[in-house]
Amino acid sequence: MEKRPVVFNGLNGKIYGTLYGNSSVWVLLCPPHPLYGGSKDDFRLVFIAQKLAKNGIGALCIDYHGYSYGVKEVDDVLSTILYLRNKTNKVGLIGYSFGAVVASIASTKTSVKGLVLMSLLKKVNGLEANINSPCPKLFIHGRYDTIAPYTDFENLYNEAKGNKKKIILETDHFYLEKNVLEHVSEEVYKFFTDLFF
Repeated sequence: MEKRPVVFNGLNGKIYGTLYGNSSVWVLLCPPHPLYGGSKDDFRLVFIAQKLAKNGIGALCIDYHGYSYGVKEVDDVLSTILYLRNKTNKVGLIGYSFGAVVASIASTKTSVKGLVLMSLLKKVNGLEANINSPCPKLFIHGRYDTIAPYTDFENLYNEAKGNKKKIILETDHFYLEKNVLEHVSEEVYKFFTDLFF
């Protein structure tokens, strides 16, 4: 499986990422909170990216340019989608935790083929999730999540517009169990395969 670093210009400066695979379809993966170690090397996102790449879907994990309460992070995602559109018109989006909030907002500002929201928070540091994008959505959540409480998740899911599906797992916010992460990556792969091919 091909893996290579990439650097490109975004709205706020250079964006650093890692490309997995080489395909005519691509998925952008948005990391969790950068002040808590969130990066392009987040093991959950890398696991999913490798699963996608091994099955014919290119994946790009990025670092945000810097922390700005989500404002510039959304810009970074929009810049990266533009970068991927030079490769394909089929771009999907995944966000985990803080990254899910960022991805949810970005998806309302540009068109993507599909959106995966893992452990979506209702609000973080003043940044509020926006689940009004018309694109198909897959919500993945842990039943025992105390950081993104399950009741908040259910309300967000019920309010979400468009075609949607949810997967509830017997885990918490961190997906530390290998079998759980394998399940997540399989569901994400199937979701994007159905949309792209």
